[in-house]
Amino acid sequence: MGKSEQRDAALADPRHTAAPTPLPVPPQTRAETPPLPAEATSVAADERVQRALLDSAFSSSRAKLVVESPPDAPGLDRAVVLWANGAAGELVRSEPRGLVGREVGSLLAPAGPGAFRPEVLRTSRKGRSLVAVLVAGSEPVDVELVAVPSPSTGLWALIMGPSGTLPERLAQEHASAQERRFETLVRHSPVPTIISEAGLRLAHVNDAFCELVGADHEQLLGLAWTTHILGEDLPAVLRCVEQALAGESAQAEVQIVRVDGEHRWVLVRLSPAASPGHGAGFVGTVEDFTERRAFELQLAHQARTDALTGLPNRVALEEDVAARLRAADGLEPDVSVMTCLFLDLDNFKIVNDSLGHETGDQLLVAVAERLRSAVRPGDLVARWGGDEFVVLLEGAADDVAALALGEAVLARLGEGLVVDGLPFSVSASVGVARATARHTGAEHLLQDCDIAMYRAKGEGRNRVALCDAAAREEARDSLALTLDLREALKAGSLRVAYQPVISVSDPTALPAVEALVRWDHPERGPVSPDHFVKIAEANGLIEQLGLFVLEEACSQLVRWCDELGTAAPQKVNVNLSAIQLSSRAVVDDVARVLARTGLPATRLCLEVTETALVHDREASRDRLLRLQAMGVSVALDDFGTGYSSLAYLRQLPVNYLKVDRSFVEELHRGHPQVASAVIGLAHSLGLSAVAEGVEHPEQVEALAALGADLVQGWLYGRAMTPADLVTWRREVRPQHPEAGSR
Repeated sequence: MGKSEQRDAALADPRHTAAPTPLPVPPQTRAETPPLPAEATSVAADERVQRALLDSAFSSSRAKLVVESPPDAPGLDRAVVLWANGAAGELVRSEPRGLVGREVGSLLAPAGPGAFRPEVLRTSRKGRSLVAVLVAGSEPVDVELVAVPSPSTGLWALIMGPSGTLPERLAQEHASAQERRFETLVRHSPVPTIISEAGLRLAHVNDAFCELVGADHEQLLGLAWTTHILGEDLPAVLRCVEQALAGESAQAEVQIVRVDGEHRWVLVRLSPAASPGHGAGFVGTVEDFTERRAFELQLAHQARTDALTGLPNRVALEEDVAARLRAADGLEPDVSVMTCLFLDLDNFKIVNDSLGHETGDQLLVAVAERLRSAVRPGDLVARWGGDEFVVLLEGAADDVAALALGEAVLARLGEGLVVDGLPFSVSASVGVARATARHTGAEHLLQDCDIAMYRAKGEGRNRVALCDAAAREEARDSLALTLDLREALKAGSLRVAYQPVISVSDPTALPAVEALVRWDHPERGPVSPDHFVKIAEANGLIEQLGLFVLEEACSQLVRWCDELGTAAPQKVNVNLSAIQLSSRAVVDDVARVLARTGLPATRLCLEVTETALVHDREASRDRLLRLQAMGVSVALDDFGTGYSSLAYLRQLPVNYLKVDRSFVEELHRGHPQVASAVIGLAHSLGLSAVAEGVEHPEQVEALAALGADLVQGWLYGRAMTPADLVTWRREVRPQHPEAGSR
């Protein structure tokens, strides 16, 4: 049976003889419903579909059309109307017969809110949409269009009714779809999520939240979820809930307690979410940041902890001091809040240079442990940096008590340590300051401690000094003197004096003079060399000062040679500081000075101390060897007062060994043993022995008996100006030498 025969059979159903009840329309002449066309009267192949088609087409009084899609366009936009009922004619204000043969697309408005969208209907198996129908002489009317297809026949039944319920239904369907999508997203989200529909009670939790807490969904709904908030953090969560229910977003970092007892740090973020029929609620995410927090805490700990000793570092110390000082607000200015000790280990660099940095580090760790054991709970030990430590102690009502605390810590430190099997006797210079309300901050207090520490160093090390008004005045004075010294070096207003070095075997000979720097301050008068040399060392001026003395001394010896001839000193001795010797440029600096002044290298002797040689031994030895290779002599000053070993002394490129004045003083008291040993050692190594600090003829006799080669001291003359030395020299050696001999 062909398609036309099937259509005829379908449309010949007796039910078609009953006129359908039309939709209510504005008063007008009802159009007569035309009979079904003869070409659409039979169907056999798909009786179920056809019956559904006819039932849907004629079961109500809505406007209906029966249309057929052309073979080349299966959609509805080009479908042709085969039949229309009276309600359809009334809808468009046309006779039903006038609709037959027209394309569906021509009956619908092409634009507007209800515009016909062919692409939707073209792909629909059962289309349902909102369309605007063209009405003769009036505005288009929005209707709900339902399309019921019959695939086997190519026929469609189009049913059009009032559109009022469609937008609502579409909105509901859209909302339902959105809700389903949201539920799917939440359920499968890796972020733990909670949803409340009414107040604090939870209506939904996702799998991630269940996994975080270690409980099932059912165990967490209602109020049960709050039992997993750490008790002390519950108020913070409740405040967030209150804000969310009031329409504000809120968050808090809290701890949750899993079912297995593990504590986890989470960030709870809540946002308001009203639920229809339920009232105010919230939706929240719970971010587990336990590992990140642990890492951040570790970084914070590292930032405040000394990596070597494990003590609090400078940052932590300053924070602690600031906190303690804040607690002193409101107290009387002189009421003590705490006692601060600033410790600087004495001669620690010698350990590093002689035994290596690894041993030095181990010693610092041992010192840190000793200091920890010396304080009480509530006290703080911190490493300031290098070989410096700070101790904060509670108590000390006055300066006497503060000094006693410092002495106790120093005594505990000096009990002796063993590091890597080696015994160490540790000493320190300790500055003490009482923290009071007068201190404006951590920097102020630590500055006072630093002032006191340098005072202790200046008093001889291994002692405790208190920061008081006098110490602060000394610090201000030292700063002013530093600025003046800098200006004096720039202006060249320092001078060099010279002390004779005499031959024991021939007192009229002048083997050498020692160059000694002097400073006549325009306001203070003569400043002690011990004082301003230390200032130069502490403030980066010692190299500049040393070069000034070296150049001035070399130039002066050249002038003396021109003036005194063979009566001029044979050498000039210039002190070389440890800082100068540690400089890589020292050899080149000396060579340049000799070249500029024209003094032969053989007429220069550089004096170095034992402590200067201990710093970086190999480098120091190498530099002295290079200086000796140029012809410069080297004297080891203050021998016996430092840390030199005899084995190391044999390796040093030294020409003279100077006996310290403290050993020479013992001669006058009848104790020649040490001086004798030093002189004997010098001779055994092929060195000349020079005795310093000779003030009495008896000392000269004793030194001569011990075999000393050279002597110097006030017995022969104090340090003199160049002119005074010329006068002195002519008195000692009245014969006038030939001029010009070098």
